[in-house]
Amino acid sequence: MDGVLKRTVNLVRSLPGFPAFQSGVKHALCSTVLSVLGPAFEVVGRHVPEFRKEIESWEEGRRFSLGVLPKGPSITLEKRGDTIRYLGKGLKSPHITMSFKNYDSALPVLMSIMGSHQAFAENRILVEGDLAKTMEINRVVNIVNAYLLPGMVVKNVLKMPPEMTLKNYINKGKVYAGLVPAVVRHLI
Repeated sequence: MDGVLKRTVNLVRSLPGFPAFQSGVKHALCSTVLSVLGPAFEVVGRHVPEFRKEIESWEEGRRFSLGVLPKGPSITLEKRGDTIRYLGKGLKSPHITMSFKNYDSALPVLMSIMGSHQAFAENRILVEGDLAKTMEINRVVNIVNAYLLPGMVVKNVLKMPPEMTLKNYINKGKVYAGLVPAVVRHLI
């Protein structure tokens, strides 16, 4: 049975245009996840006090981007007031840029198979800008992931998952309820 599966996979991979199709699928997956992650920062910022506490010491207007090299999708976010605003797709004059080296480096992190701490350790992410501020951003990304991902996944993705109290579960429910309208608002 394994031999049949291997032959079938090899046959599919040898089809003309398969590499382009595969690259297109990877691009679409990364773009979709980033399109949800951007508005998630806004929603989590509205409902999670620990998120607001983490960013209160940040300077106003700190702009950062997350993306995939060389010509992959990216998003830009900015600290405004006591929250982070999603500015949309593309690089919009960020102070700090965190870029995955390629789609194969980005997909395990964006699909919640691997944590960002592991991606940094494996040099899957390139940083342009202040490294100390990048680590602050990474902590905020981890808070967003903690409120977006199911508990089973959070334990595998985060080094130290937050302890979830009843209030945190209520906030997680508010994040889930507010996520779809936020994504739709940014798509329109």
